[in-house]
Amino acid sequence: MRSVATLETKSDERPATGRSGRLVLPRFLRRPVRMILRRQWRVPRYAGLKGAAFLAVATGIAGVMIGGHSLTVVSAATTWAGLAIDEVEISGQSETSEVDVLEALAIEPHPSIVTLDALAARVRLETLPWIERATIRKLYPDTLQVAIVEREPYALWQHETAVSLVDKAGRIITEHVGGRYVALPMVVGEGAAAEARSYVSLLEEFPSLQPRVRAGVLVAGRRWNVVLKNGVEIMLPEEDPGSALIQVVALDDGHGILSREIAAVDLRLPNRLVFRLTETGHESRQALLKERKKKRPNA
Repeated sequence: MRSVATLETKSDERPATGRSGRLVLPRFLRRPVRMILRRQWRVPRYAGLKGAAFLAVATGIAGVMIGGHSLTVVSAATTWAGLAIDEVEISGQSETSEVDVLEALAIEPHPSIVTLDALAARVRLETLPWIERATIRKLYPDTLQVAIVEREPYALWQHETAVSLVDKAGRIITEHVGGRYVALPMVVGEGAAAEARSYVSLLEEFPSLQPRVRAGVLVAGRRWNVVLKNGVEIMLPEEDPGSALIQVVALDDGHGILSREIAAVDLRLPNRLVFRLTETGHESRQALLKERKKKRPNA
């Protein structure tokens, strides 16, 4: 009797996937695969050259972006396309030179109206000494309009040995003061520029006194001394200086006290005027007292 050996399949052997051992695809993939296999594929003409060109262009664009030159490239491209800034119209300025305005605009070598940062240019313009505010408008395709509002000179401020031109808010405009501004009110002392408005408003109440005033000196940041052109100093109180100054002006209108040999009028004490004589005035007063003493009858 023949012995029949039983063939055992090893546990690590897998059964065939098909009758002939081929891979069987799922139904939904069979048709697309057959269509792909039946199609005759041909490499396009000059595919290698086109691929190389595309790679070169992509590399160039990547290099521009990585190197931070994209804005320059856009500026050059839009300038070449007819969007270059050909005209800059500036209006409203009288003290600011056009050269300073153009420098603040910082127009690039490729002056594209598209890539010009109008907001940044406006901020730069408003840092110029005379410019209060500026407006920039782009008029396509090639015109830039710049409208400027300048600060108005209000007073002269002497601080130490320097004299500056300031606006109504006390901000320094420039330290180069021309001759046409010498008639402006002058304030002296630390913090006087910021308080110039109160001093000018005070003098406006006394138009007859204004032509005789040289400057106002701010003392301790609280009160004013008014210095006249003849050297007389009117020392005003901190509270209600206008009422005190009325007394001096009234006395001067009636007796001309501000034209006499006095150095100062002290109005700091309420309801009291104190006069300080000049050296010449003191000598004259002493001589007058001696003369009066001689004329008195002997007791």
